[in-house]
Amino acid sequence: MLFSEGEIDLLSLLKWCQFAPRSDVLSAMPESVVNTLVLTGFIQTSGIADAFVLTAKGSRALDEADTGKFPSITQSYHTNSIERRLRLARLMLTAYRAGVNVFTTEASELISAPSLFLSALARGRGSDPWGSTRVGALIHLPGIVAAMHYVSPGIGKISLVDEIGVLVNQTAAIKDVDRAFFFAGTSYTDILKELGAGVVSTGKLITYGEACRTSPYPIFLLSCNETGAKQLRLMSVPKYREWFTRATLRSEFRPPPADVPDWDALFRGAPFVMAADMDLRRIDRACAKARKNGYDSVSMAALEPQAKEVLYPRYVDTGMAKVFVWTPETEAALFGEQLKLYSIGTAPYRNAKGAYAYAPIIEANRKSGRPAGTKARKLV
Repeated sequence: MLFSEGEIDLLSLLKWCQFAPRSDVLSAMPESVVNTLVLTGFIQTSGIADAFVLTAKGSRALDEADTGKFPSITQSYHTNSIERRLRLARLMLTAYRAGVNVFTTEASELISAPSLFLSALARGRGSDPWGSTRVGALIHLPGIVAAMHYVSPGIGKISLVDEIGVLVNQTAAIKDVDRAFFFAGTSYTDILKELGAGVVSTGKLITYGEACRTSPYPIFLLSCNETGAKQLRLMSVPKYREWFTRATLRSEFRPPPADVPDWDALFRGAPFVMAADMDLRRIDRACAKARKNGYDSVSMAALEPQAKEVLYPRYVDTGMAKVFVWTPETEAALFGEQLKLYSIGTAPYRNAKGAYAYAPIIEANRKSGRPAGTKARKLV
């Protein structure tokens, strides 16, 4: 049995993350791929968390398949460490589904876009420039390089100064880009719950809500699910705001005033905002400017789940905006392949040298209760 590209990808994801939530893996990967790797003993469910982990056999399979350089991470079974790994896995799976290169081992590999680097791969080694910062990953999208933080209720405080310093220093080699932050979580609702916590801090450490209000860089919210993957897919398009605005409005597109950068167009004489990147501070500024200029509301467009979860209650119910949703049908009609998520490869995997990787089928027979007649073949 040949390893497929999708099977090698899942083994690699577990090599990078160590623990990956079972439900998230099954939502991102075909069940047939997951079942095959479980039956052959390359992955298994963890007895500590409801998650998949890579077995020693699976790790050896990756080594023999010669997929490239692997991360060097110390395995930890501490409860807090496992929870961090699960969160990073959700980030990585979301980016993977968006077609982002997630299999990087050095921050320097972020030069090409789209790509993602987990800070955990470099923490605790050498001078450790990450210090006590809470950045989970760095991501490079066309025109944007950002620090990704996993935000959930009760997550704690950060030093915004330190987080900005790490982002700038670790991405200094990437030129001609804007810097930003992604605040990610299991859902937009969870993220907003923490950002709305009414805690006022004194001193260097502040809440994520305060960081969101005071950051000199844009803050994008990101849900770690299919909607978030589409959001990253959208943001992987060069000059995505203009591209998706023009594709949405078509012949009714009119350029926005040059002195209002937070508007993306004029639509039927009123301001229009492309809201699917979930930069809520920008949307707020666009609405405030519209009111100041005498407009009753603005029009905006976003993915359907984003509208239902955030934009309707925040802007429509308050009379600030009219929201047009991109349903799956309108996505296909307006954007073609631009929002299509990465399709897991089913073709036989071939490494950089052109060699195939063979998975031993004998182990699967043993799991099924069949007699083992010969030794399992080694991967080649």
